[in-house]
Amino acid sequence: MASQKLTKHEIKTKETRKLLLQAAEKVFVRDGYEKADLAEIAELAGRTKGAIYGQFKSKEEVFLALVERHALHRRAEMRRRIEGSTSREQTLAIMREDYLSSIGDETWGLLLLEFRLYTIRHPDVRERLAELYKAILLANAETSYTAIIGPAGKGRDAIKRSTAIHVAYSMLYALEVEMRFEPSGLDKKSAKAIAGKIFDTLFES
Repeated sequence: MASQKLTKHEIKTKETRKLLLQAAEKVFVRDGYEKADLAEIAELAGRTKGAIYGQFKSKEEVFLALVERHALHRRAEMRRRIEGSTSREQTLAIMREDYLSSIGDETWGLLLLEFRLYTIRHPDVRERLAELYKAILLANAETSYTAIIGPAGKGRDAIKRSTAIHVAYSMLYALEVEMRFEPSGLDKKSAKAIAGKIFDTLFES
């Protein structure tokens, strides 16, 4: 069945949302959630502040939509890359390459840091965040990751695949922050070497 053609209004609405989220990304990364200003976001997007409220109910919704867009895009890209894999070893190699290539992606690292800080500071919105996690994370995560890269090792110290994925990227965001905080103490080359060791340790058989 052919996809339905968008109306001019729908095209304009879609473009406005895209521009607003692009502007929001710059502002949230630079100023953090608490100081981000919706009027500035609208101005950077070339839209009025009213255009924001035509798309989103609040600053919180803008922020969460931005995090969700990034997360779903990255997940889709990873799926696309591993579709042609013919072995567990090849899949892990692709995942490792993608993981290390994320070093230096300050935007995503800082957005995720803001997301975590926001969650800690706003426990009243945990139900809303739980819905977002459902959209971002794979259903039956442990089963899904095991099917992709094989089961975790056996023994008391074995780390579940879903836990390994979560921790690996949390450590990556920490490295991003440290590179920005003290660049003379941690350069990109060293950060990649450390990230490689983290990945290899977490995903050993």
